Amino acid sequence: MMRFVIKRVVQAGLTIAGVLTVGFVLIRAAGDPVALLLPENATADDAARMRAALGLDLPLWRQYLMFMADALRGDLGMSFRQQTSAVGLVLERLPATMELALAAFAIGVILAFGLDLTLRVVGSQRLRHAVLWVALTRQAIPTFWFGLLMILLFSVTLRWLPALGRGTPGHLILPAFTLGTYELALYLRLLESSFREQETHDYVRTAYAKGLGRGQVVLREMLPNVLLPMVTVAGLNLGVLLGGTVVTETVFSWPGVGRLIVQAVSQRDYPVVVAGVLMTSLIFVALNLLVDLLYAVLDPRVRLA
Repeated sequence: MMRFVIKRVVQAGLTIAGVLTVGFVLIRAAGDPVALLLPENATADDAARMRAALGLDLPLWRQYLMFMADALRGDLGMSFRQQTSAVGLVLERLPATMELALAAFAIGVILAFGLDLTLRVVGSQRLRHAVLWVALTRQAIPTFWFGLLMILLFSVTLRWLPALGRGTPGHLILPAFTLGTYELALYLRLLESSFREQETHDYVRTAYAKGLGRGQVVLREMLPNVLLPMVTVAGLNLGVLLGGTVVTETVFSWPGVGRLIVQAVSQRDYPVVVAGVLMTSLIFVALNLLVDLLYAVLDPRVRLA
């Protein structure tokens, strides 16, 4: 088990180093931030002094080494625009992103399990096809378009819920529902295929032969085995939600990390972009590592891989 853990931790560290390297290269290729920071009447000398102050006049290899050394210390520099710690800005926005991602994750998983277990116990094929059709239809609608429809219906027409911003529990409902329902079809299809695969095993037929009802077989016998693939997929999707809520945060003016990164990219605020990407990457890698370890606990065969 210890060898498995060490292997996964080393892989996580290499992934983070790769993310930092790719981020450094892409951001430097995006353009010169000095052109955005200086006024239009600035001279060439003004631009040269600012580049020197920001360390942008150094050779790229020196910038890269300094960048990686600072990243190891947790220092990603000051925001070019706001003149405050880039990591601090990201940490201020992180609770909002985590709140939205966790709420959306809970909605998706709870809806999927509730619907699929109900369909399994009821055993109606027509109802199952209808639910899957609705879930697939929702997944076919782009997130930004579905979010705008929710705002139009529940905020503009019915005036039941606030449309933009963050502050009350009501502000969380529409963006969380928009994100949570997008992955519903994936969860339902995964549960469907997992349950069908389990139904072919002898232990299920034995349980029915013992006189157990359909609900008992589904909940007590099959569900624990169905959870194994769900752990992996759900863990990956939670990481995606934490790092990929950019569109939803923009549509609903949600003050999260994704919206901050979009604003920083348009302003070429390198430190903020790197801090935001690094933070979301750390969360994603940590969740993947946690899922790997949890899967190894649930299924000892994985430790041999």
